[in-house]
Amino acid sequence: MCLIRENSEERKSPCCVVRWLPIFLILAMLVWSYHVLVYQICIQKVEGYVTMGLLMFFYHLLLFMFLWSWFQCICVAPVKIPDQWKISAEDVDRLKRNEGVEGAARILSNASRNLPIATCTNEGQVRYCKTCWIIKPDRAHHCRSCHRCVLKMDHHCPWVVNCVHFHNFKYFILFLFYAEVYCLYLLCVMFYEMYLICGYDITYLKQEHSWNLLQYVVCLIFNIFTLVMSTVSVFNVSRNRTTMESTYSPYFFVGGKNKHGFNMGCRINFRDLLGDKWFLWIVPIFSSRGDGLTFPLAFDRLKEVRTADQRKDDGPTRAQIVKGNMTKLLGLHHATFDYE
Repeated sequence: MCLIRENSEERKSPCCVVRWLPIFLILAMLVWSYHVLVYQICIQKVEGYVTMGLLMFFYHLLLFMFLWSWFQCICVAPVKIPDQWKISAEDVDRLKRNEGVEGAARILSNASRNLPIATCTNEGQVRYCKTCWIIKPDRAHHCRSCHRCVLKMDHHCPWVVNCVHFHNFKYFILFLFYAEVYCLYLLCVMFYEMYLICGYDITYLKQEHSWNLLQYVVCLIFNIFTLVMSTVSVFNVSRNRTTMESTYSPYFFVGGKNKHGFNMGCRINFRDLLGDKWFLWIVPIFSSRGDGLTFPLAFDRLKEVRTADQRKDDGPTRAQIVKGNMTKLLGLHHATFDYE
């Protein structure tokens, strides 16, 4: 699913060059790493064509998957929230007149009466945006950089110059995953180069190849940085929490403040993000469950589990008893037939 950016004029700002600096930094890192692995190591140091071909094949495969995931994060813009979530002009005027907390609560309650919302403010009121003048869907927030409300907003990421949201969340996780694998692969190949040159003699490497030693340090720093980012993000996914929700726990109409309100279990959480088709999990193609407007709640799942447990405790139902009796009769008939 590819959703190209809309209203690009809204995203312009006086600090446009500054906002794109992280992109230039990643591109510079890719150019440097390409020079190190392809030219310095594969072409100049590796002698066997088979080894060279394997090293370059896996490197270009990782580079392609990383760039694909990264560009998907950049290009997929937040989707416009449907019109049914908009507050009517009459209600907007009444809210602007500031009719008090109780008056605002009545207006918002009436405006959201047909909308599937489960989260609220810490005062127990319906969440709404005073800029977009909409009822906020669950997990949606207003982004000042994107100038709009964003579905399942995680954070505004400078490395992709875009919000991490429902429709590019999978791409962002894959972007971090491939960034870590890419950096780790580069570091391993550089250690392989060290073995070819001096057999892991650090003293020789420091004296004769001080620039190479600096490259090892830079690559190690990138490995640590990407590992920390990917680990934190994967942990949040396993708990079905966004970065904002891990910092500020959401409030629910039922249950109050609860940081586990959307946690359906680790396996279900990952399937909600990656989709039901396992062969698409590592491919930057949209396969997430849902529409970004509503989400299953841990509270509802807990009620289902309790109801199932209660049915087990209550004993077999009438239908189950009839089915069991029929099974016994059929078993007795077959036993008699076999005996005869």
